[in-house]
Amino acid sequence: MKEDQFVVYKLQKLAILLRILGFDVLYSQNKDYIPVINLAKRENRILLSRVKFLRKLPWIFYLKEDDLDGQLEQTIKELKLKLKKENIFTRCSKCNNFLQEIQEDEVKREIPFDVFGRGYWFKRCFNCGKIFWNGNHMITLKEKFKKLNILS
Repeated sequence: MKEDQFVVYKLQKLAILLRILGFDVLYSQNKDYIPVINLAKRENRILLSRVKFLRKLPWIFYLKEDDLDGQLEQTIKELKLKLKKENIFTRCSKCNNFLQEIQEDEVKREIPFDVFGRGYWFKRCFNCGKIFWNGNHMITLKEKFKKLNILS
């Protein structure tokens, strides 16, 4: 299994946080879990799930924790994932593609008025079009990661 590539089944918020940390994460919430298992096996990805009847399969990483913080902490610590600061905020939290840095002037008409001119960096996903910037939510996320002892 590739240690930094995942399929996350029915845990959307965990998938988003792992993407924010820079991991390659596919997400599925299909009722039929067979295609999800096949995808993980075919692409040699680790399948993360809380579905109890799947936990005995050897290629599944079963998450014992109910809460998001516990799931993230368990995933990182038990899988011994290597976190790199330079990988944070490099993937789109919506579609998993890499983000590209863009100039503020390029997104002036696409961002809230009160965001323009504040000295933020901007990144765009050229797959889905989503725009990201380092507003207060980024500070909150970094504090969350530090509190969980997953980022220094």
